[in-house]
Amino acid sequence: MESISRIATRSSVEACGELGRRNLLKGASAAALALLAFKPRRAQAMTSVRVTDPRFGATGDSQTDQSGAFQAALNYISNAGGGALHVPSGRYFLMKPLTYSGGGVLSIIGEGQENSGLIINHSGTALTVNFNNICCNLTVSEIGFSPFPGEGQWCAGAIACIFPQQPGGWQNCLIENCDFGMPFGAFGGQYQSFYRAIVVQNTFRTHINNCNAHANQKPGGIFLDLQGNCFDTRVTDCNIDGYAWGVVVSDYCEGLHLFDTVFIGGTALQTGTKAYNNSINLLGLYIGDCELNCNNTVLDLYQVNSGWIKDSDIYGPRTGTSSVACLMQGCQRLELHDLWFGGFFSGSTNQVGIFATSAGQTATGATQVTNCGFENTCTAIALDKGTYNFIANGIAMCQSGDGALVNAPISWGGMTQQVYVDNSGNSSNDISWLTTGGSAPPLGTGRVGHER
Repeated sequence: MESISRIATRSSVEACGELGRRNLLKGASAAALALLAFKPRRAQAMTSVRVTDPRFGATGDSQTDQSGAFQAALNYISNAGGGALHVPSGRYFLMKPLTYSGGGVLSIIGEGQENSGLIINHSGTALTVNFNNICCNLTVSEIGFSPFPGEGQWCAGAIACIFPQQPGGWQNCLIENCDFGMPFGAFGGQYQSFYRAIVVQNTFRTHINNCNAHANQKPGGIFLDLQGNCFDTRVTDCNIDGYAWGVVVSDYCEGLHLFDTVFIGGTALQTGTKAYNNSINLLGLYIGDCELNCNNTVLDLYQVNSGWIKDSDIYGPRTGTSSVACLMQGCQRLELHDLWFGGFFSGSTNQVGIFATSAGQTATGATQVTNCGFENTCTAIALDKGTYNFIANGIAMCQSGDGALVNAPISWGGMTQQVYVDNSGNSSNDISWLTTGGSAPPLGTGRVGHER
């Protein structure tokens, strides 16, 4: 069966070839057009080389600098209009950043994330790809990246894929079966994070599948930074450990999917502070079947419009207290279903499970929270001013003495608000676990509602 990498590469090559053919036909004569009509279309040939080819000279001996060999191979592929670079098993010591400039397709394929390892011994980005047109595709698979900079330094990143403008064609990035931060014998054992492990800018489609990131000894940094305008970004079957941020939306993004992923670190998702058209930073957020175990705000959602979060465990810190697990500022039309909120251990606590508030002039509204459980949480749901049409039902508190709903502990008002809460999740039918704050009236038994 043809691999995902080859399918993505083949599709992009054919698309680029077709665009080039169309440009050629624009200026062709009638006779040339007639002649071309009878010729079968051929797929564009793609250059394929090994970095260990004698023309480039890489050895993979983990002792000498291989930067020159890799750069020569990348330049060769760029001059050929794109192609594939194969990295055989070995440890490749890189003292300088690698760059690729041009168009076409670039595929860098190893022989397994534990076999083909790049040891990054500089403070820059291991590989920066600057495509010069919108008909391009980057694929990186079966590679391990080990940051090993000098004392007190950070590696800027592992992969940066940059397109020149807003997506308008084939602008794809596929990263699969890669490892970021694996120790390689004497050259590491550090599990150190990159400052920004992966940066993508202006991509039409970015898929990151089955990747591992480790940063236990020197944690921090961002695993995935989305810059410019990014569409259809998917992180699937990944394990991200020790990073301060999992995914950061630095600018504007449409369609962000996080599935079957474990994140252990600072903040799993931060949608940033920039806004598109003063109202949206992220359009379409979908999170499912994830385990998010964070020391800070787990989901920091700023002006997210439309989407759902479901079937996931959202844990607070291993020790100590986290202020809020899910912070929603100026978010619209979000659904939270079948989620479990709680401290990781009995000694850890979330002050607030879900906190909804405004972001400047943009209110948080049309939010539904259904069948969610809260453990080791002081307050399950807190609603600040600028929150409206908030519906919660099936809320369960699993530890005595915790609070469930606080109707605006900070301030309540600013607009007409409708809040509906169904406390049927309390099996003891004792409403003492419901608390109120501010000037909101107390909640009654059963399904209740109030309007201010």
